[in-house]
Amino acid sequence: MVNIRELCGDTIANDYVNMMNQVSQPRFSAIKNTFKDSTSVFIMACANSNILYKDLREAGLKLGIASVETFSRRIYEMRRAGLIYTESMHNKGPGRPKLRLRFNPNAFKEMFNMDPGTLLTAHPEEHKVVI
Repeated sequence: MVNIRELCGDTIANDYVNMMNQVSQPRFSAIKNTFKDSTSVFIMACANSNILYKDLREAGLKLGIASVETFSRRIYEMRRAGLIYTESMHNKGPGRPKLRLRFNPNAFKEMFNMDPGTLLTAHPEEHKVVI
């Protein structure tokens, strides 16, 4: 069986575990259930580490978290809610640009009414641009 720590690293694994432990608490009861499940938490943990979408999708499939379609739908919903955004990473050759997922700490704070630094590993130099 594949382990999240082995597949994604300590930072993503720690963020995932911390968030999963928190979303079941009463303070999150008013939050849309869509953003409290393991798929959404995994996406936020990965976006906090600025992972490429294809890497998130591959890791999530190996871990059995969700299907490709579920990841696509959830990322779309989370982008609309402002929790994450994507950046195009242009290839040197032909083909579509790769998408890098980015976490929006301000939207998280507004939606969950808490500082994301209490749950997620800080990457302050990478959060300068927030949409």
